[in-house]
Amino acid sequence: MSDRTSEAGCIVVGEGVTVTGEFSVPGRAVVNGSIAGDLKADELLVGATGKVVGSVKVRKADIHGETHEQLSASECLIIRNTGRVNGNVSFGAIEIERGGSMHGTLSPSKSNPEPVVVNPAAAALL
Repeated sequence: MSDRTSEAGCIVVGEGVTVTGEFSVPGRAVVNGSIAGDLKADELLVGATGKVVGSVKVRKADIHGETHEQLSASECLIIRNTGRVNGNVSFGAIEIERGGSMHGTLSPSKSNPEPVVVNPAAAALL
């Protein structure tokens, strides 16, 4: 995902900041702090220090930190090596780097059923 945080329609939650509520972001949401509540956005980037607890609906998600409860990424979900995803997850395509973790229910999106994408480096180790 490109760095689009300076564009209109984007939100950045900085490290050490906690926000609670319902968020509708037409662009990119970058979370280095904490969000508790519902989040709808085009793209989500959860930094290594970031945490999202609640219902998340996005087109693309790139997870370096933590998510809890529900996460729906209609196009693409990437769980990085520091990423922790907990709860019910739906996705169009998924990539989990070695070291990343997912605990809960994992299911492909019904609207865009694509095969699960395996990190080529991780697949070579199998």
